[in-house]
Amino acid sequence: MGLPISYTAGMVSISAERPVESERRLRAVLRTTRLAHLPGAWCFRRIAGAPSADAIATVRDVDGWCALVPAARDSGERFGLTMSTFAPDVDNSGYVGWLATVIKQRLGSGVFVVCGDNPGRGGIFDYLGYPLELAAAVHALIDELRRPVGSDPLDLDLRVFDVEQTSAASAITAGTVFEFREHAGAVEASYAGGPIGRGTLLGSRVDDRVTTAYAQVGVDGRARTGTATMRVEPAADGHLRLIEDFTWSDGTAGRNVLRSRDAG
Repeated sequence: MGLPISYTAGMVSISAERPVESERRLRAVLRTTRLAHLPGAWCFRRIAGAPSADAIATVRDVDGWCALVPAARDSGERFGLTMSTFAPDVDNSGYVGWLATVIKQRLGSGVFVVCGDNPGRGGIFDYLGYPLELAAAVHALIDELRRPVGSDPLDLDLRVFDVEQTSAASAITAGTVFEFREHAGAVEASYAGGPIGRGTLLGSRVDDRVTTAYAQVGVDGRARTGTATMRVEPAADGHLRLIEDFTWSDGTAGRNVLRSRDAG
């Protein structure tokens, strides 16, 4: 399971983290970002001279200049715009790609982004553009993403777990890493590393109990399936532990213990 490579340099921050870690960070970024949904409709228009004072941005291709300007009703494709101004010194790397992906997955729409830099107001700012007819839905989705993670201390959403203990029947090792998501009690996880090429776990959580089924392919090409019941318990230092009692499809059983990387 690959990791985005990362370091920090000037306008662009690059960080090494797993997808659920990126999403957890970017949701926190979104909560600190100043948002402004611009009124009216906007469109792209070819221009021959200097842009008008109400143009948001201009961009050039081999045939000349194009400006993003307020749209009339007969302007063709019209867009809504949301301006994002980021807090100073925040690592917002991946923000545009993440938000565009969520909008595409949830609403079916592509988006465009115009970016600029204003050191006097914290640095990078973005204009996110989307079809005007989806403006209300985009605004509602952004509001949803800005809400903090729920108050349930046992919530598994956007958590990374490492292997703490295994048993003789276990296929995973200390090199296997689990990435969990949870929504409305539905739990899913992907895992890989060590002898595991790729694995998927699906189930549901009620209070501190998670009932799951899993399927995996080892680096040796062997496919295996099974079921498991997990108990979620908070550790004294604020991390979570998952005590997993599993049974392979051939009846062999064992126990694994996983530990979350973050403390909530």
